Amino acid sequence: MKSKSLTYAKHILMPCLLLSVIAGVFTGALIFAFKVTASAVIDLSGRLYALVRADLRLLPLLLLGAALAGLAAAFILYHAPNCRGGGIPTAVALLRGLISFQWLESVFFLFASAMLTFLCGVPLGNEGPSVQMGTAVGRGTVRAFARKNAAWDRYIMTGGACAGFAAATGAPLTGIFFVFEEAHRRFSPMIFMAAAVSALSGSAVMQALCHATNTPYAMFGEIAQAMLPLRHIWAALLVGVAAGVCALLFTKAYRAIGELLKKGLSVIPFAVKIVAVFVCTATVGCFALHSIGSGHDLIHELLHGKGLWYWLLLLLGIRALLLIVANRVGVTGGLFVPSLTFGAIVGALLARALVGVGALPEEYAVVMILVGMTSFLSASARTPITAIAFAIEVLGGLANILPLALGATFAFLVIETAGVVAFNETVIEGKIEDENKGKTTSIIDTRLTVQEGAFVIGKEIRDILWPPTCVVLSVHRPSASDDEDENEAEAGSHIPGISVGDVLHVHYQTCTPSETWKSLEALVGVQSAHVPTRVVFGDGSQKVPDQ
Repeated sequence: MKSKSLTYAKHILMPCLLLSVIAGVFTGALIFAFKVTASAVIDLSGRLYALVRADLRLLPLLLLGAALAGLAAAFILYHAPNCRGGGIPTAVALLRGLISFQWLESVFFLFASAMLTFLCGVPLGNEGPSVQMGTAVGRGTVRAFARKNAAWDRYIMTGGACAGFAAATGAPLTGIFFVFEEAHRRFSPMIFMAAAVSALSGSAVMQALCHATNTPYAMFGEIAQAMLPLRHIWAALLVGVAAGVCALLFTKAYRAIGELLKKGLSVIPFAVKIVAVFVCTATVGCFALHSIGSGHDLIHELLHGKGLWYWLLLLLGIRALLLIVANRVGVTGGLFVPSLTFGAIVGALLARALVGVGALPEEYAVVMILVGMTSFLSASARTPITAIAFAIEVLGGLANILPLALGATFAFLVIETAGVVAFNETVIEGKIEDENKGKTTSIIDTRLTVQEGAFVIGKEIRDILWPPTCVVLSVHRPSASDDEDENEAEAGSHIPGISVGDVLHVHYQTCTPSETWKSLEALVGVQSAHVPTRVVFGDGSQKVPDQ
């Protein structure tokens, strides 16, 4: 009983309470500094563009500055490749254990490269880098306070990512749903505790610092909206389908442009591509300011009924092209707010069309915009629950929960029926490919014995964050009855937690066998010998070691 209590305190209370609070507090403080700095940089960028638009003779100087900023960003991203592209997909890949990174390097390089992105106005947001920095803080927390407990690593990183999302968006509940629906795609009590504790800690720190400095905390503030009656619920369905179709086209365009950049333009140096994106953004920004930036200000204007319909169509095309190219090239920035912007434009266009033909009263136009935002987010990331939670928590959509949920559901059905890989998954695939380029893949089949004091003791197999692709085929208990000895308990059956001495039959695929083995030993304890029962190499050859 005493041993069980000690194991519970060490491997559940310590990581889920103490370290999760530490990760949340540090993440909240870091994201506050990031948000304040980003706001100042974005304000400076707006003033610079206004100055150039007032006197176009300054355009060459603006383009030169953009080129220099692009060179600086290229230098940073060359030395920190994991800071390239969308921050949320990168964080998800890290949380799943699919790619590796240096946590301290990531924090500094992400911060610096994101500021260059905001200064030039590349249409990417700040929530992606916030989530990725939170992930890095989680790793740093374990390295600083629990270096010998590597099994806690991905749980605390999950908490840090959740805190980063909560602090950046003001939506801790949505951050927790994001962890379950997107990051790990499973529910686990330990993941919930780590995510919830970190999210609440990070949000509390963020709110306290914002209150102390009179800095706005809410992402959009209070949004005035009328409650959509049931007789007009069809309009929400229409917006949801339209947003789903747009998300589908956007995802296909992302893949197509990515293939073009990878094959047709592969000979162009990385730095030249980054500089080209920055210079093109600066050129577009001089003549169409709303085509650049994260889109946060554009959403505010749409909610207040501003913008002509043909201008919105043009903005949709320009922003989509700039965003896809910038993200594919590897510019640092988030895709969350830009995705909301696309949805807002789709919702605004349909609302104006419906109001114009007299099919919908004008007072419900704002609701259509909110439905568009929710629906596009649901479809592009394939996270309908997260999208609905965000709409309720940040967009104030509790009064319109039915149309928001309906739009999100039908948008999700559109892209699910099309069978297209989720946008974030496309980004993750590219990062895994870059990480494992030139490495040999091995498929390993082996057995592990659970040691005294191991992390997995008392936990269900489904609740443990195993290394990626690792599957526990069976659990053999030497102390079980004769009948159970003859028939090994399959993984996922009613086993009251893993016990000391259990023999786990595991199967996994890896490009880094030694690192994967260390991850397994961190979970089950150090093994007396590493004797895989079978190794299949990437070329198809097999090796059965001598027993």
